Amino acid sequence: MRYASFVRTACLVCGVLLLGQGCGGGTPPPTGPDGGVFKTDDRGTSWEQKRVLIEGPRGVSIADDTIIALAVDPQDTKAVYAATAGRGLLSSLDGGDSWKPFGLTGRVLAVAVDPKNKCTVYAAQGNKIHKTETCGRDWKQAWFDPKTDKAFTVIAVDWFNPTVVYAGSSEGDILRSTDAGRSWLVAKRAEAAVSAIVVDPQDSRIVYAGTRGDGIWKTLDGGNTWLAIRKQLSEFDNARRITHLVVDALTPTTVYTVSPYGLLRSDDRGETWQAVSLISPANEVDIKGFAVNPRESKDLQYVTASTLVISSDRGVTWTSQKLPSTRPATTLLVDAEDGKVLYVGMGPMPER
Repeated sequence: MRYASFVRTACLVCGVLLLGQGCGGGTPPPTGPDGGVFKTDDRGTSWEQKRVLIEGPRGVSIADDTIIALAVDPQDTKAVYAATAGRGLLSSLDGGDSWKPFGLTGRVLAVAVDPKNKCTVYAAQGNKIHKTETCGRDWKQAWFDPKTDKAFTVIAVDWFNPTVVYAGSSEGDILRSTDAGRSWLVAKRAEAAVSAIVVDPQDSRIVYAGTRGDGIWKTLDGGNTWLAIRKQLSEFDNARRITHLVVDALTPTTVYTVSPYGLLRSDDRGETWQAVSLISPANEVDIKGFAVNPRESKDLQYVTASTLVISSDRGVTWTSQKLPSTRPATTLLVDAEDGKVLYVGMGPMPER
């Protein structure tokens, strides 16, 4: 049920008695557990909790699940994947309307889909990288690190040549495979955990790797050599502790970073940076996810634990909307075809 439709119906019933108390629109909280995944088709005006689970061993809902990461199939924006804290990897073929297990159980930290073969998917679980070539029916271990306290945190597949795959670890390793995951080498060792790996959408030889303390490492030759982007970030307090990295799909020279400092933008592929003014002062906002509309570069959005914040003028002005959940947001995903479509993953219920 669309919650915005519920609001309109309730307002017609209650009439003028509730004027000024929410009848103008918005999304009331859902009944029952309000975790899992929420989706909006209108950039936050109304939301739906996408919780239906089919073929699942534990009930028919993911409403109580904790979402760690969300990903979309580059060939089919209706195909969405959710990495969860306990239910494993979930997939949806209808834009989140229904979910089903995708062959991995337990805690999944990252997921990436082959841009040219939708049945080939990579996923990270602790110190292991798994791969399926059969749409989740069968999985094999693509890589294993003997350090049990090490975790792979992010995976990225080259859109031009999908046999090239990158992975980042909690110990700062940036791994590269040139044979679709059959073998891996450490392409670069950073001095902090790798938090993001992004392949330039115009030239796949250009790859950025964000770290939680060592700034950004950038390659111009597909991972053979790496350049440090650290001094350029030093004038912004805590900006080298990268949590998210986004390249503008329409203007790939524009790169955004999220850190405890806030939001920075580079218009020259990381050579120089400028702060993007936010509603909150620098070092006073905890951004859980950030996205740029792939069809309109002026449209920016980010989520904090409880709020969606959007800009339609490249960050000059912002408006905020409360998220429709009592749980903290963990991640944000924008539809690759329609920038008004957003998915938000939710974390566990806060302790009282």
